[in-house]
Amino acid sequence: MLLSVLGTWLNLEKYGFLFFPLGFIYKTEFFNKILIKIADRGKKLHEVIYRFGKILALVITGVLLIYFIVNPFLLMFSSPFGIGLRLIIPGVTIDLKTALLFIIPIIFTLIPHEMAHAIMARKEGIKIKSSGIFILLILFGGFVELAKDSLEKALPKKRIKVYMNGASINAVFAVIFLGLYFLTPAISLIGFKQADGVLVTNVYDGYPADKVGIQKKDVIIGMGKYNESLQEIVYIPVNSVKDYNLIILQFDNNSSLYVQLLQKETIVVTPTITNPISGQNVSDKVYLGINIFDYYSPRVKWLSPMIPYYLNIETLYTLNLCVMAVFVNMLPLGITDGDKIFREYMNLKSKNESKKRKILYGVRIFSALIIILNITFTMIRW
Repeated sequence: MLLSVLGTWLNLEKYGFLFFPLGFIYKTEFFNKILIKIADRGKKLHEVIYRFGKILALVITGVLLIYFIVNPFLLMFSSPFGIGLRLIIPGVTIDLKTALLFIIPIIFTLIPHEMAHAIMARKEGIKIKSSGIFILLILFGGFVELAKDSLEKALPKKRIKVYMNGASINAVFAVIFLGLYFLTPAISLIGFKQADGVLVTNVYDGYPADKVGIQKKDVIIGMGKYNESLQEIVYIPVNSVKDYNLIILQFDNNSSLYVQLLQKETIVVTPTITNPISGQNVSDKVYLGINIFDYYSPRVKWLSPMIPYYLNIETLYTLNLCVMAVFVNMLPLGITDGDKIFREYMNLKSKNESKKRKILYGVRIFSALIIILNITFTMIRW
């Protein structure tokens, strides 16, 4: 609010700064020169990436469209195949610590998306008016503003390519980060040793692990149960998340579980049948109330054991954001690129304005309902 007042008072808008209560926008022509240089180099490569990304974006949109039409019913009947869909709102739907983890994924989703629009606009002879960055609360990204008159003079097919290129590059980045996600264990071995335990990455308040003092960054190296016939505790080594999951399936909530921690004393825990994520009781599994990840011991002391975990989670978040950016952006929702593409496509196919308007509104309502129903049933279930 203070920056908004100062921005107006000092007339900072003439320097490209536009302040508003929750953030600001910086517009400049400086980035235009950079974007033009990128666009003018490797034109054939840009075209290949666009064609591959376009096909990929259409496939992603088609598959997810079918899935999210069915998903509300899966959520309604508590199917294990139902996936929750919710908005990312810092301080509301996610805490601020988690929101910080989205900064890098947002950079790899939004900025390449906007750059792709500019690169294709340059290639198709459409002028770039301005570009810049924006900050909204703790989230930020980039944007490109195309010259309106130049855009309107362009052929519909050229405008479609400009609008489509944002989702295309997101689809390409999704493939890149999918590959990186599977390669994170190998990448982690650069500064860390082979996995030899499980790292506790989160402890749920009020659950068994929390009650007995297990903390974030603790490392579980073994778990055991008292054997009546042998009159002793039998431990099973835990070298990975896979080991942990296999072992936990052998226990019930009526028996004590002995947890061996790296460089700490063994802790006795009584598991629960309440799932800490859904809050529902299950009959075939027990929970300690923790999130875990494979533990890679650092080769040097100054490296944090949390680095492989954050590398994995950042890659996964970026992958998810890129995929959802493709899907949501390709839907005709009034303000999306998909809406512009659909309008241009109808203009090529029909001259009947009344018919086009009815179809457009119908498709918009259908697309909005898909998003609303998925978010609503996610809230009902969880």
